[in-house]
Amino acid sequence: MTEEGGRRRNTILAALVLLRRMAPDITVSEMLAFLYVAENPGIRVKELAVLMVTSSATASRASRSLLGRDEPGALPPGRGWLLMASNGREAISRHLYLSHDGLALADRLDALILAARPIEADHASRPRPRLASSA
Repeated sequence: MTEEGGRRRNTILAALVLLRRMAPDITVSEMLAFLYVAENPGIRVKELAVLMVTSSATASRASRSLLGRDEPGALPPGRGWLLMASNGREAISRHLYLSHDGLALADRLDALILAARPIEADHASRPRPRLASSA
């Protein structure tokens, strides 16, 4: 993947750019919440917080902002990428899943991953800068 001007863009950067194009005001917490739900369908907010290495409140806000605007408990901007539902056994506990739009976005991210571009393809052949000595 190459940027305008001939600069390289690896898979991680391409994925971040895709998320920014889909939602220019997306936060890092929202990105993490989306990606963890994509990897762990049915995850609960408390579990999500542990994976995100953040508080339950932050994980809750991030996931609720990814719900559809008309979903109960949704927060602005209501991106519509996640669904929140109980699993039938636990009436109180809410589990997070990708919505139809979330699945489509995850498919686009998977396509980028399948076409993986390493961070630095010619890592071994690049000259290393010399560090200034601290005398």
